[in-house]
Amino acid sequence: MNRKRRNSDPESKKILSELEEIATKLGFKVRYEKGSFRGGYCAIRQTRIILINTRNDPERRISILSGCLKEIGIDNIYIKPGLREIIEKQVDRTQTTEGGDE
Repeated sequence: MNRKRRNSDPESKKILSELEEIATKLGFKVRYEKGSFRGGYCAIRQTRIILINTRNDPERRISILSGCLKEIGIDNIYIKPGLREIIEKQVDRTQTTEGGDE
């Protein structure tokens, strides 16, 4: 059976691109890799990396990248209000679905 890969909509691609730009401004390199992991950020030999699983759909990629940026800290840099709102909503949504309340 031939499986078609889902194409992300242009809006998701734009949001991901803008989130990647923010990560770059903060000194992180965003990498997309296959594997059995969720995604997150780390430092390897003084290179700061945000790693995202290529098997994730665009919405999940946005969520992971947003969560990483929020943890890293985005309070001291300018982010377009609409994009900042997306980051906040994604983080809130992730905490709600993963039982983030303590």
